[in-house]
Amino acid sequence: MTLRNRFGVLVETHSWKDYKTRVRVTRNTVIDLIEATVAHGQDWLKLAQAADARARTLGASSVPLVYKAQGEGHLIDFRGYAYTRKPSAVSGALVTRYDERTPQIWKIPLRDDVRATLSVTAPAAGYIVPAAHAQWVAERLALHGVEFRRIDKAIEDADTQTFRANKASFGAAPVENHQTLTLEGEWKAEPRDVPAGSLFVPIAQAKARLVVALLEPQAPDSYAAWGEFNSAFERKEYMEDYVAEDIGAAMLKNDPAVAAEFNRRLATDPAFAADPAARLDFFARRHASFDERYNLYPVLRVNTVPN
Repeated sequence: MTLRNRFGVLVETHSWKDYKTRVRVTRNTVIDLIEATVAHGQDWLKLAQAADARARTLGASSVPLVYKAQGEGHLIDFRGYAYTRKPSAVSGALVTRYDERTPQIWKIPLRDDVRATLSVTAPAAGYIVPAAHAQWVAERLALHGVEFRRIDKAIEDADTQTFRANKASFGAAPVENHQTLTLEGEWKAEPRDVPAGSLFVPIAQAKARLVVALLEPQAPDSYAAWGEFNSAFERKEYMEDYVAEDIGAAMLKNDPAVAAEFNRRLATDPAFAADPAARLDFFARRHASFDERYNLYPVLRVNTVPN
């Protein structure tokens, strides 16, 4: 809700409560919210409209992606009940039993100093989704109510930014039928061709924060994080060791820049120097046969609106 500049209420009617209790609690919650809306709805609407206006100016500004609570927190009064913890004959673990007839006030720490641990600078204009992914991304953006348009004519050497991952970590187990992905890397200016049929998603819209959350590759709930672009980070092509040996020797002999970089790595990076596979990969990545799209996030960023 916050990414849409709104506030919301998550109502959890406990599944182990009886049906009558769950219906009553849900009904009372809905009535209370309606009454609160009658009393404060106009003020809430003004706040929402002001938040939408601020979101439209998000371009080129810093946007937090990941947060973490800081420090030890401070003690607050928390309403609880007396309880016991005894070993269970079933599990062998300690089991907590609450006595709802005996209310208590507990002193517990509240860690409410929450700060951003990862922020990005939003693109000044927006994002470009390549034509190869345009269909499924367009369907999902439309469901979210996000504004976008198709680019009718191809753009050669467009002034874009690309994100190349220097580390891609796949989730060890599936989550809701997805293999998650965590990326490390950075955006850099790099001209790229933009094919016709690609999508332009402007940052100047009310749902700008949602756009960033969906399309920034390091955002925790982005399409990339949920594994929708995993194929871009799966290595398909490789060079056999015996081929890399010959190519590496030729590069060291004929390319002074490559030789200088290789020798610098040997002298300054002991792990690299001791890893035969990494040394061969050094040359494979610099050969014309290497797939330059490996670890390249397909979505681009732009600082000017494309025609």
